[in-house]
Amino acid sequence: MVDPSKYVAIDCEMVGLGPHGCESGLARCSIVDYCGTVIYDKFVKPDGKIVDFRTPVSGIRPSDMDTALSYHIAREEILKIIEGKIIVGHDPRSDFRVLKSDISDYAVRDTSSCKLLIIKAKLKTDRRASLKTLCQNLLGKRIQTSLKGHSSVEDAVAAMELFKLVDKTWELHLLEGRKVEIVNRFEHRDRY
Repeated sequence: MVDPSKYVAIDCEMVGLGPHGCESGLARCSIVDYCGTVIYDKFVKPDGKIVDFRTPVSGIRPSDMDTALSYHIAREEILKIIEGKIIVGHDPRSDFRVLKSDISDYAVRDTSSCKLLIIKAKLKTDRRASLKTLCQNLLGKRIQTSLKGHSSVEDAVAAMELFKLVDKTWELHLLEGRKVEIVNRFEHRDRY
């Protein structure tokens, strides 16, 4: 039921642009396949002047920009890779925002808000769960522990590992939901 070739996990690291570094700019993007193999991992020179590297969180350093790809080339490469794929990510809204792409145009599996994972992890929340907490509780593994900041590869791999814990059930729920929606539309149409 789950075709591994259809899935990729993405994670992006951002730096601060504009006044006071409040605007996020793409500085690194990592994409892994269903098996966790890295298929894309590049530093990106964002559009605009970097005023805050956000190193403690992003892991990005000024020297990473020396060999970074231009934003426009990187964006084109990334969108080409994810086109037609089911995107796994942990709260990937900001990733799509810095890619200047509408998340609703993609089939996305957001591990941060997946009720199956939250229940399985025995978390008492109706909100999003942190990647770090889900990995600790469900995979028995600690991530994001480096003093050098996050790694987008580590986070993309972790999101895919979490997804794989519930992938068949998740996809079945989505399939059943689509069937109910189609039946409801069909029944509604027949009434008039």
